[in-house]
Amino acid sequence: MSPDRALPRPEGAAPMGPPAHATLLVADVERFSTRDGADQMRTREALYDEFRAAFTEPLWSSCAHEDRGDGLLVVVPGQVPKSVVLGEVLPRLDAALGRRRRGDPLLRLRVAVHAGDVHLDEHGIGGHAVIRAFRLCDSDPLRKAVAAARGDLAVLVSETIHEDVVRGGYPGIAPQAFHAVDVHVKETAVRAWLHVPGDEEAARRVAAEASPGPDTATAAAREAPREGGLSFSAGGDLRVGPGNNFAGRDVRVDERPRPRRWWRP
Repeated sequence: MSPDRALPRPEGAAPMGPPAHATLLVADVERFSTRDGADQMRTREALYDEFRAAFTEPLWSSCAHEDRGDGLLVVVPGQVPKSVVLGEVLPRLDAALGRRRRGDPLLRLRVAVHAGDVHLDEHGIGGHAVIRAFRLCDSDPLRKAVAAARGDLAVLVSETIHEDVVRGGYPGIAPQAFHAVDVHVKETAVRAWLHVPGDEEAARRVAAEASPGPDTATAAAREAPREGGLSFSAGGDLRVGPGNNFAGRDVRVDERPRPRRWWRP
């Protein structure tokens, strides 16, 4: 599933106008390509059924949604609080997926959530925010999380969603259940936050593998070349304490002879 593929234009869509802010949700079915044709079609039908139910019909009808073959993109209008998506829609989706565990076809999903400005043109929906959402959905930490999860859903939210929603203390959203990961997909290198409903240990384990720990960061800082400090070469006396340290920074004194200039006696 590639974010670079042109989206089909929704019927009756207006020509490109100013961008509109929206919440973006990208879902992808795990191991979709390993299923035969008939199973793929049944899986797609089940995916849409579960999303309609999780969003509820009024909210689903207010959203734009684009089919991605092995998943879908849902664009939630800006007037819908982002907390509704994280605190209501995704918990309902997770519960529904759990009820399907003995059903057919099995749905195991990775879901990415982002927010930003989206553009609607003659080809469909696009913009940097859309690309970012797809990059998050295609990331290794999210793929590993859904493979390791006891349940059937793994969620990765952007820094924007984490800052605006997860840390907001909204009902149904536990900030401690989201774990920071570093995401590197194509040209995208960002921080995101991983959540595995009902299996925080899986999220914590994947996050520990995906992001450098404090010991690694400290060691890297010790090995990095020292930058900054103070350098004096313009003349005059400088008095510093033992160790040539001033305000916590090394002091380098240039004692080379200074060439005479016309403005200097």
